[in-house]
Amino acid sequence: MKPLTLQEAAAVLGATLSNADGDSVARGVAVDSRAVREGDLFFALRGATDGADFAPDAASRGAVAAVATRPLEVPTLVVEDPLEALTTLARWNLQVDNAPVIVGITGSVGKTTTKDALATILRSAGRKVSATEGNFNNEIGLPLTVLAAPESTEVLVLEMGATHAGDIRHLCGIAPPQIGILTAVSPVHLDSFGSLEALAAAKGELARCVAEDGAFVHPAGVPENARGMDRTFGRRVSFAREAGDGVELWASGVEEREDGLRFVAHLEDVSAEVHSPVFGTHLVAPLLAAMGGGVALGLTIEECAAGLARLKRAGLRGEVYRLRDDILVYDDSYNASPVAMAAVLRYGAENAAQHGRRLVAVLGGMFELGPGAREYHREIGTLADGFGVDVLVCVGDEARWYADTFTGETRTHESAEAAADALETTLLPGDYVIVKGSRGVHLDVLTRRLRESLALV
Repeated sequence: MKPLTLQEAAAVLGATLSNADGDSVARGVAVDSRAVREGDLFFALRGATDGADFAPDAASRGAVAAVATRPLEVPTLVVEDPLEALTTLARWNLQVDNAPVIVGITGSVGKTTTKDALATILRSAGRKVSATEGNFNNEIGLPLTVLAAPESTEVLVLEMGATHAGDIRHLCGIAPPQIGILTAVSPVHLDSFGSLEALAAAKGELARCVAEDGAFVHPAGVPENARGMDRTFGRRVSFAREAGDGVELWASGVEEREDGLRFVAHLEDVSAEVHSPVFGTHLVAPLLAAMGGGVALGLTIEECAAGLARLKRAGLRGEVYRLRDDILVYDDSYNASPVAMAAVLRYGAENAAQHGRRLVAVLGGMFELGPGAREYHREIGTLADGFGVDVLVCVGDEARWYADTFTGETRTHESAEAAADALETTLLPGDYVIVKGSRGVHLDVLTRRLRESLALV
């Protein structure tokens, strides 16, 4: 964030200073008093609690002032809405001559992998990059990411999540993208959107917000309203797992080895071998999306491939590790949707069969699927049956629906803790275990327990 005095901040935010020295300088922002650093503005947001109650704690940690709806005992910038003030400050921070190129990434699945991969590609090519951390992809997290970026940032890579129509349009209003990347359109958050068509339209808000002279990267075959087919961009890059009509970027020769994923990426008549230390053939699509982003930013396909060789995925997203008795675990427990669940099941089945291992699928429920939630779970149960899962472990209430259509050995548990207790004694030497479920099921608790109790000695 660009440093500014409290007097300057008051002018930007339309705020009134209370009990504050207008010459004091703000150098950062925070919305959690525990995360405050010296010189931060503390935005007292209202949620389950009133952020204003934590302003004294923020001040004790070095906050130069609080941004709140009323004067407080600590230095305060008084505004009508602290969240709107936060977004206003983020917009202001980007209104400079040397503002970074903004890349917006949205999609039902693959956003974080694409974001991490693109940031790695750009850093490998010598670009100064800042990117969304964790799940800071909403109306609070995105402005925080913008304001946390160093002034030297050349490219700002931002995840843009959506649970309602208009969410992505709002985020683009804070940080207008020159490059847009759509990773996928598949069933997720249908309790909010109501239908896949409405979801596609919501994701399509990104295509409508990208600058006319910018670029848009998208999967081939997604609905037209998601990819802005009525718009003309400076560059459009479509990608797919295989070559096809209208596909500009695709993969061939996909295989997984002990050192990670390998494939050949093709961009029109140019190709490059990709060797990336990540696991899961379902990751090819988000890696291609990231390469498309790199190409849109002026890199060659060879430079993109070189960057992917340095990729490291965030925890709980396709991590492979070995437990005692040669038990292998594919931990993709960060989150889940029907498409992602199907991809992980397919991947697990291929690997278990290749090495002659028993396949144990530990599946939590998939949240936010709306009225069709039970049927989506039943479809995954059918897939698990067809992929040859030997033992299906269902964790949580929604996960019981998997068992409706699964004919093999099934075990159900109310919680991740209960499932972990059972698995410690029932896993067999040489098992291949896949773990996947929505965040609310807390399967990270299960995987942590297994790594502790069945650790290699």
